[in-house]
Amino acid sequence: MRRITSLFCLNSNRRQARTLLAALSMTLLASAASAWTVSSRELVDLEYASDQSLRILVSAPAAVAPGLYRWPPDAAKPTLLCHISGPATFSFDRAQVIERISGVASIVRIYNPLNCRKLATIRVDARALDTDVRGRHVAVAVRLSDGKYELRLYSRRGRLIARTSVGRNVEMGFAPDGRSLVNFDLSDRGATIWRVPSLASVAPPAWLGDAESTFVPGSTYVKRYGDDTLSVVRWPSGKVVHAVPASRAVRLRELSTSGRYGALHERRDVGESLDWMDFATRRRVPLTTGSIDHASINAAGNAVAWSLRDADDSNQVHIQRASIPGADGPLVVSD
Repeated sequence: MRRITSLFCLNSNRRQARTLLAALSMTLLASAASAWTVSSRELVDLEYASDQSLRILVSAPAAVAPGLYRWPPDAAKPTLLCHISGPATFSFDRAQVIERISGVASIVRIYNPLNCRKLATIRVDARALDTDVRGRHVAVAVRLSDGKYELRLYSRRGRLIARTSVGRNVEMGFAPDGRSLVNFDLSDRGATIWRVPSLASVAPPAWLGDAESTFVPGSTYVKRYGDDTLSVVRWPSGKVVHAVPASRAVRLRELSTSGRYGALHERRDVGESLDWMDFATRRRVPLTTGSIDHASINAAGNAVAWSLRDADDSNQVHIQRASIPGADGPLVVSD
């Protein structure tokens, strides 16, 4: 009996040791991120590719070496794929790169982020304010010479397909299903939806006006803030997939493909923080604090990357990435 008891105690101690070791491993792996530094006053955007490499978009004009970079998971630092001379962003679905050179007349260029091949060049006879691309269509919000505003839909060949007047506050993009354009800026007349390709206005879903709603970049979901709750919602049904308590200071940067894991960026009185979040269990893993440009989570939800401003020199941006043990299998540690 004594031997059985001793073995039980020994096994129990081993289990406790393994649990502590796993918890320590998670903490170390989540914080031990590889890093690369770039000089830029503009926002430094990034996105995980399907092969787990990291795409880094350093936008002009206030950058030493603007362009699109690729950072493979086993490489010590990124390599430059191509220079992009104008201000650039990822499309809302994160599948393409948009370069927008705005002026009295504007130029919009679309690139394939896999190889930097130029897919389209759109010449716009107005000042381009916002742009998105999905499939064969390019949407451009413009300010006209008379001070009015329009939303335009172009083909990739530059043919103007449709146009409609809009308010001055436009934060628009293609809906996750690509069938419509949505303006989530509520300053003018609330959420507005236009059917693609006609740009005919359609009534928004009833649930869209219940709370503040915006796209989750690269996701088929919409994020909603209301009643101190952050919800992950399916489009266009409005079905709530996950909901967690959150303040309006929380931003959901990206989601995994399943919608379960996310990169949570929160602004507090003492500064900004970035956490990995499991919405199903409400488990959070702190990743970094400071001035955060952007954050990306991979499709499986087990890796996060972010761009962080240097505390002493705000023109220096540190690109960091970290793996999250337990995100793609049984949970290693639970709260």
